[in-house]
Amino acid sequence: MVRKIIRSAAAVFVVALSGCTWLGPEIIRSGRPAYNDAILATNDEQLLQNIVRLRFGDSLGFLTVSSVTANVTFTGTAGVELPFGRPLAAYAGALVPFSSSLSAEQNPTISYAPVSGDRVLRQLANETPLDLAILLIKSAHSHKEAWNAIVRRVNNVRNPDFLDPPLVVVEPRFEGIAALTSTLQRLGSLYWVRLSGAQTGYAVVLHSYSPTGAGDVAQLLNLLGIAKPVREGDDIMIPVRLSVGSPDPDAITIETRSLLDLMRLAAARIELPRDAAVGALRYPEPGPAGQGIRILSSDVQPAQARVAVEYRGRWYYIEHDDEASKQWFMMLQLLANAQVPDATPGLGPMLTLPVSGRR
Repeated sequence: MVRKIIRSAAAVFVVALSGCTWLGPEIIRSGRPAYNDAILATNDEQLLQNIVRLRFGDSLGFLTVSSVTANVTFTGTAGVELPFGRPLAAYAGALVPFSSSLSAEQNPTISYAPVSGDRVLRQLANETPLDLAILLIKSAHSHKEAWNAIVRRVNNVRNPDFLDPPLVVVEPRFEGIAALTSTLQRLGSLYWVRLSGAQTGYAVVLHSYSPTGAGDVAQLLNLLGIAKPVREGDDIMIPVRLSVGSPDPDAITIETRSLLDLMRLAAARIELPRDAAVGALRYPEPGPAGQGIRILSSDVQPAQARVAVEYRGRWYYIEHDDEASKQWFMMLQLLANAQVPDATPGLGPMLTLPVSGRR
């Protein structure tokens, strides 16, 4: 009888250890989304906090999560209670013949690295590269809002950051260009393409626009100062270049904003009551570029928010149901992820935190 119990206990111990084969995937299923959610949420909070810092003229900084290493240790135990010296019947109901347990301990190591120096300055202050600008315009929820936010000038038609009369005025032609390109892109008649072969760079292609979109195409070409095709309905390919100054003939030349420009526009859109504006920088009224985002402030933590941070004793947030602001902020976050360089080990101090936890 005792031998049977021992064999049973050994079998249970083997089964307990074999549980590692299914606990491993379960650890990944529960751990990976949690780490990813935490990184994404803190990235959003860091970006919003830097925008708020800009409003108050404070220093900016980015701390990147350079690595997350999670080591998982499995521990299995098994036990058996055996009767010795007395008849087995005397222990009836008093013994647990065999028992087992399996625990998993997770010990992640998280490394942070500050992004600083001339590399981050160049990425923050330099114009958005043409390829990134085109990708953002193509993929934006609202192509028109992306045009307004990213493009400062197209074919010498200005879209000012701030309305500071009498020196700066909004040219209605820019709004027309942004609206027409957005409409034609949404209808599938305007494409952003990368040229290959003998031609290099990027271009806008107008295709299958006649007859319903012929009027929009003619108006767009007129606003851009580009000649119409010989025959209405012919495909039109217009080279796109990143340039400042007089436009090239039969080309689209655009000037883009930097990530810092966009963050400054967002900072100007923070709504502050008079008593909370002490120490805040004063900005002129933003032009169309900054009208797509709205950042609220409160002296209590918001119950629901797309993203919220506490700074200087107040909460700053984007409402969870403000679709336009959420899309604008997501565009800014995509650009920040692409523009802010990854920290390279050895270029600056790195903070590594070992964290222990049991599940």
